[in-house]
Amino acid sequence: MTTAGERPADEQPSRIGDLVVDARRDRVGKVVGSTGERLLLRGPFDGREWEAFSCDVRPATVSDELRAKVADINERIRRERGRA
Repeated sequence: MTTAGERPADEQPSRIGDLVVDARRDRVGKVVGSTGERLLLRGPFDGREWEAFSCDVRPATVSDELRAKVADINERIRRERGRA
């Protein structure tokens, strides 16, 4: 049994390139680096990097990936409208 914030023993830690959800920030990111229990994440379509503890991330589902794609498209549209 695990307590809140602990990773189950059979769950693999995230590897570079994995798409994960940072539950603390409710953001989808790609793992671009790691140091101990900290992961360096970047938005799946570039963007700023941020750090998350490995206990705060979970593997992204197809739904999570779709949500990130829609958010990226919406952001691009907002930027384009701002230039017009």
